[in-house]
Amino acid sequence: MVRLYIDLETYRPSPEKAFIDERIVLVGLIIDETFYSEDSLTTDIEPILLREWNGLDEKKIVTELQRQVRKALQNHGFTVICGYNILRFDIPLLICKSVHYSLGEHEAICQMWNNCFTIDYFQQLLAANNNRFKGLRLENVVKIANKFNLKPPSYELSGGHMKDLYEQEKWKDIEKHNIQDLKIIRWLDLYGAKQLFQISMKERKALFHE
Repeated sequence: MVRLYIDLETYRPSPEKAFIDERIVLVGLIIDETFYSEDSLTTDIEPILLREWNGLDEKKIVTELQRQVRKALQNHGFTVICGYNILRFDIPLLICKSVHYSLGEHEAICQMWNNCFTIDYFQQLLAANNNRFKGLRLENVVKIANKFNLKPPSYELSGGHMKDLYEQEKWKDIEKHNIQDLKIIRWLDLYGAKQLFQISMKERKALFHE
Protein backbone atom coordinates (compact mmCIF):
# COMPACT_ATOMS: atom_id res chain seq x y z
CA MET A 1 0.00 0.00 0.00
CA VAL A 2 1.11 3.55 -0.71
CA ARG A 3 -0.46 6.86 0.26
CA LEU A 4 0.02 9.93 -1.93
CA TYR A 5 -0.60 13.21 -0.15
CA ILE A 6 -1.28 15.90 -2.77
CA ASP A 7 -1.73 19.65 -2.60
CA LEU A 8 -1.91 22.18 -5.45
CA GLU A 9 -1.00 25.84 -5.52
CA THR A 10 -2.54 27.86 -8.32
CA TYR A 11 -2.43 31.39 -9.67
CA ARG A 12 -5.86 32.90 -10.28
CA PRO A 13 -5.81 36.60 -11.32
CA SER A 14 -9.54 36.98 -10.60
CA PRO A 15 -10.66 35.30 -7.34
CA GLU A 16 -14.14 34.60 -8.71
CA LYS A 17 -12.89 32.72 -11.80
CA ALA A 18 -12.05 29.32 -10.36
CA PHE A 19 -11.15 26.83 -13.11
CA ILE A 20 -11.83 29.46 -15.80
CA ASP A 21 -8.63 31.47 -15.48
CA GLU A 22 -6.48 29.36 -13.19
CA ARG A 23 -2.95 28.02 -13.62
CA ILE A 24 -1.25 25.32 -11.58
CA VAL A 25 2.10 26.72 -10.46
CA LEU A 26 3.11 24.09 -7.89
CA VAL A 27 2.15 20.55 -6.97
CA GLY A 28 3.35 19.16 -3.65
CA LEU A 29 3.47 15.40 -3.23
CA ILE A 30 4.40 13.14 -0.32
CA ILE A 31 4.84 9.48 -1.22
CA ASP A 32 4.27 7.53 1.99
CA GLU A 33 4.97 3.80 2.16
CA THR A 34 5.12 3.66 5.96
CA PHE A 35 2.74 1.59 8.09
CA TYR A 36 -0.75 3.12 8.29
CA SER A 37 -0.43 4.17 11.93
CA GLU A 38 0.05 7.32 13.98
CA ASP A 39 3.51 6.00 14.87
CA SER A 40 4.51 6.69 11.27
CA LEU A 41 4.32 10.42 12.00
CA THR A 42 7.74 10.08 13.63
CA THR A 43 9.12 9.34 10.14
CA ASP A 44 9.66 12.52 8.15
CA ILE A 45 9.24 12.18 4.40
CA GLU A 46 10.70 14.78 2.07
CA PRO A 47 7.98 16.23 -0.18
CA ILE A 48 8.39 16.32 -3.95
CA LEU A 49 7.74 19.85 -5.21
CA LEU A 50 6.91 20.31 -8.89
CA ARG A 51 7.14 24.07 -9.38
CA GLU A 52 6.92 26.56 -12.18
CA TRP A 53 9.90 28.64 -11.00
CA ASN A 54 12.09 25.55 -11.19
CA GLY A 55 11.78 25.36 -14.96
CA LEU A 56 8.48 23.48 -15.25
CA ASP A 57 5.50 24.92 -17.07
CA GLU A 58 1.98 23.80 -16.19
CA LYS A 59 1.96 21.00 -18.77
CA LYS A 60 5.21 19.53 -17.42
CA ILE A 61 3.95 19.78 -13.82
CA VAL A 62 0.77 17.85 -14.61
CA THR A 63 2.68 15.34 -16.77
CA GLU A 64 5.12 14.55 -13.97
CA LEU A 65 2.34 14.20 -11.40
CA GLN A 66 0.52 11.75 -13.69
CA ARG A 67 3.75 9.80 -14.01
CA GLN A 68 4.08 9.57 -10.24
CA VAL A 69 0.46 8.42 -9.82
CA ARG A 70 0.80 5.77 -12.55
CA LYS A 71 4.07 4.58 -11.02
CA ALA A 72 2.36 4.17 -7.64
CA LEU A 73 -0.47 2.21 -9.24
CA GLN A 74 1.98 -0.07 -11.02
CA ASN A 75 4.16 -0.72 -7.98
CA HIS A 76 1.48 -1.13 -5.30
CA GLY A 77 -1.69 -3.13 -5.09
CA PHE A 78 -3.44 -0.37 -3.18
CA THR A 79 -2.91 3.34 -3.86
CA VAL A 80 -4.65 6.01 -1.76
CA ILE A 81 -4.77 9.69 -2.70
CA CYS A 82 -5.22 11.99 0.31
CA GLY A 83 -5.88 15.70 0.25
CA TYR A 84 -7.99 18.54 1.56
CA ASN A 85 -10.87 19.62 -0.70
CA ILE A 86 -9.26 17.36 -3.28
CA LEU A 87 -12.56 15.99 -4.68
CA ARG A 88 -13.96 19.46 -5.32
CA PHE A 89 -10.79 21.19 -6.52
CA ASP A 90 -7.47 19.39 -6.98
CA ILE A 91 -8.54 16.29 -8.90
CA PRO A 92 -11.14 18.01 -11.14
CA LEU A 93 -8.60 20.70 -12.02
CA LEU A 94 -5.89 18.10 -12.76
CA ILE A 95 -8.27 16.18 -15.02
CA CYS A 96 -9.20 19.41 -16.83
CA LYS A 97 -5.54 20.28 -17.38
CA SER A 98 -4.69 16.74 -18.52
CA VAL A 99 -7.44 16.90 -21.14
CA HIS A 100 -6.48 20.44 -22.15
CA TYR A 101 -2.88 19.40 -22.83
CA SER A 102 -3.91 16.08 -24.45
CA LEU A 103 -1.89 14.06 -21.92
CA GLY A 104 -3.77 10.88 -22.77
CA GLU A 105 -7.15 9.63 -23.86
CA HIS A 106 -9.99 11.02 -21.75
CA GLU A 107 -11.02 7.56 -20.62
CA ALA A 108 -7.46 6.63 -19.61
CA ILE A 109 -7.03 9.83 -17.57
CA CYS A 110 -10.28 9.27 -15.68
CA GLN A 111 -9.49 5.58 -15.21
CA MET A 112 -6.12 6.44 -13.65
CA TRP A 113 -7.75 8.59 -10.96
CA ASN A 114 -10.60 6.10 -10.52
CA ASN A 115 -8.11 3.30 -9.87
CA CYS A 116 -6.86 5.23 -6.84
CA PHE A 117 -8.82 5.26 -3.60
CA THR A 118 -9.41 8.85 -2.51
CA ILE A 119 -9.76 10.37 0.95
CA ASP A 120 -10.76 14.03 1.12
CA TYR A 121 -10.46 15.32 4.66
CA PHE A 122 -12.57 18.38 3.87
CA GLN A 123 -15.44 15.94 3.27
CA GLN A 124 -14.44 13.57 6.07
CA LEU A 125 -14.48 16.30 8.71
CA LEU A 126 -18.09 17.17 7.91
CA ALA A 127 -18.93 14.30 10.29
CA ALA A 128 -17.28 16.28 13.11
CA ASN A 129 -19.01 19.52 12.10
CA ASN A 130 -22.68 18.49 12.06
CA ASN A 131 -22.46 18.23 8.24
CA ARG A 132 -21.78 21.96 7.94
CA PHE A 133 -19.18 23.31 5.54
CA LYS A 134 -18.79 26.58 7.39
CA GLY A 135 -15.66 26.70 9.51
CA LEU A 136 -13.87 23.86 7.72
CA ARG A 137 -10.91 25.96 6.62
CA LEU A 138 -7.68 24.08 7.22
CA GLU A 139 -6.43 26.97 9.36
CA ASN A 140 -9.48 26.61 11.62
CA VAL A 141 -9.10 22.83 11.84
CA VAL A 142 -5.57 23.32 13.17
CA LYS A 143 -6.80 25.98 15.60
CA ILE A 144 -9.43 23.64 17.05
CA ALA A 145 -6.96 20.74 17.17
CA ASN A 146 -4.60 22.93 19.21
CA LYS A 147 -7.48 23.85 21.52
CA PHE A 148 -7.83 20.16 22.40
CA ASN A 149 -4.05 19.69 22.66
CA LEU A 150 -3.80 17.32 19.68
CA LYS A 151 -0.46 18.87 18.65
CA PRO A 152 -1.05 19.31 14.90
CA PRO A 153 1.66 20.72 12.62
CA SER A 154 1.77 24.50 12.70
CA TYR A 155 -0.29 26.62 10.32
CA GLU A 156 1.51 29.88 9.55
CA LEU A 157 0.75 30.89 5.95
CA SER A 158 -2.75 31.24 4.55
CA GLY A 159 -3.53 30.19 0.99
CA GLY A 160 -5.72 33.28 0.71
CA HIS A 161 -2.60 35.32 -0.05
CA MET A 162 -1.41 33.07 -2.89
CA LYS A 163 -2.16 35.61 -5.64
CA ASP A 164 -0.09 38.29 -3.89
CA LEU A 165 2.74 35.87 -3.08
CA TYR A 166 2.91 34.76 -6.71
CA GLU A 167 2.85 38.29 -8.14
CA GLN A 168 5.58 39.29 -5.68
CA GLU A 169 7.61 36.21 -6.70
CA LYS A 170 7.83 34.98 -3.12
CA TRP A 171 8.52 31.42 -4.20
CA LYS A 172 9.86 30.23 -0.84
CA ASP A 173 6.71 31.39 0.95
CA ILE A 174 4.53 29.52 -1.56
CA GLU A 175 6.62 26.39 -1.05
CA LYS A 176 6.45 26.79 2.72
CA HIS A 177 2.66 27.06 2.58
CA ASN A 178 2.41 23.94 0.39
CA ILE A 179 4.68 21.84 2.63
CA GLN A 180 2.75 23.08 5.69
CA ASP A 181 -0.55 21.88 4.16
CA LEU A 182 0.92 18.51 3.14
CA LYS A 183 2.12 17.90 6.69
CA ILE A 184 -1.28 18.80 8.14
CA ILE A 185 -3.08 16.49 5.70
CA ARG A 186 -0.75 13.61 6.59
CA TRP A 187 -1.28 14.32 10.30
CA LEU A 188 -5.07 14.28 9.79
CA ASP A 189 -4.84 10.99 7.93
CA LEU A 190 -2.64 9.17 10.41
CA TYR A 191 -3.93 10.63 13.66
CA GLY A 192 -5.81 13.92 13.79
CA ALA A 193 -9.11 13.16 12.05
CA LYS A 194 -9.84 10.14 14.26
CA GLN A 195 -9.21 12.22 17.38
CA LEU A 196 -11.40 15.07 16.14
CA PHE A 197 -14.25 12.65 15.39
CA GLN A 198 -14.08 11.27 18.93
CA ILE A 199 -14.02 14.76 20.46
CA SER A 200 -17.01 15.78 18.35
CA MET A 201 -19.02 12.79 19.58
CA LYS A 202 -18.04 13.52 23.18
CA GLU A 203 -18.80 17.25 22.92
CA ARG A 204 -21.98 16.62 20.89
CA LYS A 205 -21.49 19.71 18.81
CA ALA A 206 -20.06 20.95 15.51
CA LEU A 207 -16.38 21.46 16.27
CA PHE A 208 -15.51 23.96 13.56
CA HIS A 209 -18.75 25.87 13.01
CA GLU A 210 -18.30 29.59 13.55
